[in-house]
Order: sequence, then structure tokens, then C-alpha cells
Amino acid sequence: MAFQLMQRFILAIGLGLAPAFAVFAQDCTMPASVLIHSCQADMTVRLRVMPDNRQIDSNHLLTVTGTYSSGDRFGIEGLVIQAGQTVSRRYQNWDGVLVIDQNGAPHLYNARNVALGDDRFNLKQKPRRDAFIAKAKDTGVTVLQSHLLISGGTLDLRDVENAPSFKRRLLITFRDGSFGIWETARSETLYAAALQVQDALNPYMALNLDMGAYDYCRKNAKSVCGSLRVSADKLTNLLEFTRR
Repeated sequence: MAFQLMQRFILAIGLGLAPAFAVFAQDCTMPASVLIHSCQADMTVRLRVMPDNRQIDSNHLLTVTGTYSSGDRFGIEGLVIQAGQTVSRRYQNWDGVLVIDQNGAPHLYNARNVALGDDRFNLKQKPRRDAFIAKAKDTGVTVLQSHLLISGGTLDLRDVENAPSFKRRLLITFRDGSFGIWETARSETLYAAALQVQDALNPYMALNLDMGAYDYCRKNAKSVCGSLRVSADKLTNLLEFTRR
């Protein structure tokens, strides 16, 4: 509740209280729905394409499932580039694009307006998408697609009748560049989850992460925070948060 009130207070009065926000960020009190937030530690994000043999070390903070796996279990769904190397060419018409830069910082974009260096790309247009892919590979960034729930502070989805309900986990970013992982307390539709996170934290962007049977979550290397219902060898991708 304190976090929510502070967020609203700052938004209401604008930039005039930047110093007050800095004090609050040092305190970094978070609701239980936030699994991790970048104000808690100087951290990097890494995409793990499974299987891999990476060993968790003392710098590990959180690992969760990233985007969706293909129904045929062929691999990761959507366009995926890992550190400049193409992993999946299965581009989807989803609005959400995650770009992890060379320093391990995550950036969320609407697919119609993705920034990379000094350029902007509309990935809905194939020529611009091809140009983006070429530049992403050249600059060595990581790219992942998923459904975008909040774009520029505004809901990016409609309330669909009889939509399925599951526990939801989201990657969220804020206007100041900070980021975190948030999840619902119980099963919700995507629309309900988007409303909840908007009301609680008012993020600038929110990207849906895969859960359901693929609900993998490990915190501080030992604590299990998910309910994986498939064998671990079915996992295709994970997002790993590590202390810098």
C-alpha cells in the first residue's frame, strides 16, 4: 500500500519531487506481488535458451520463464535473438518486444515503435522488421516477443468475454528505467491482471510472461516460487536476473 500511494503521489505532482523519489527508492519497500525490482540491487537480465548448462552462482537473484514455447515443442515462439544470434524466426504479430541491451538492461517496446540505437522501427512492417533484425544482430542485443498488456502507461488489450484465467507473471518497466517482475495472487484473465498491475504500480510498460504448465520460478537459487507442471526438459527459455 505504501508503494502504491507513493507512486500515485509522485505521478500527481510530476517531477518536482525527484529528490523525494530518490529517498523512497533507497527504501525500496515493495508489495508481495513484486518478486524482484531493480531498486533492490544493481542487476542485469539475461535470456537463457534451453537447454543450457549454466550454473547458478551467488549473484543469482531470480529466474523465471520468459516467453511462450511453440505448441509443437520445436522451440521458442516469436522472433528471438540472443546476444546477436538468431534463435527463432517465428515472428508473431504481438505488440510486445523486449530488448535486452549489451549491458543487460531490459527495455520494453510496442512493436510499432522499437528503439535501437538512434533508429526507430515498426516491426509490423516487414521491411522495417528486416532492418531491425539486421541491426539487432549487428549490435549484439537480445530480443524476445510476447503479449504487451500496458503500453506507454495505457492498457494495450481488451476485456474478452470468457477469457481463460491463470496466474499471471509480468515483466514491468517504468519511465525512469527501473524494472521488475510482478505476479497475481491467484488466477486472473490477462485483462484483469493488467488492471491490477496498473492500479498497484502504474508501470509504463508491462509484458506477459509464460506461466501455466511452464511456471518455472527460482529465487535466490534455492527458493521455489513457481509450479512447473511439465518436465524441466520441456522449458525453452528463461529470464535470469543476476546481481551485477
